[in-house]
Amino acid sequence: MNNEKYEYYKNLHPEWSDEQIWSAVSIDMSAAKEISERGNSVSPNDPDLIKAVLDGARNWLRDVLPNVFIKVQAFFDKMIQSIGEWIQKGLSYVIELISKTLGKS
Repeated sequence: MNNEKYEYYKNLHPEWSDEQIWSAVSIDMSAAKEISERGNSVSPNDPDLIKAVLDGARNWLRDVLPNVFIKVQAFFDKMIQSIGEWIQKGLSYVIELISKTLGKS
């Protein structure tokens, strides 16, 4: 699949697996969609926004890249269930976790 965002993350993190890159891409796209729908004045620390972004990313992977989704489903489930633990760190923390958690495969 040719995707500009995929290439961006691949160049930014050449050590990442396809699953890590597609997870970041899906979160990036979902965040852009949520901000577009909610307006630019949204708070990046809003738990409802972050849950919506993660749900959207998870659903996109499930629908568009099911083989990737199978490998990252547990990661997204854990992230969604533990929003309260990391919400103060924001979405940049999720990208950090993609590197750390999904990189252990």
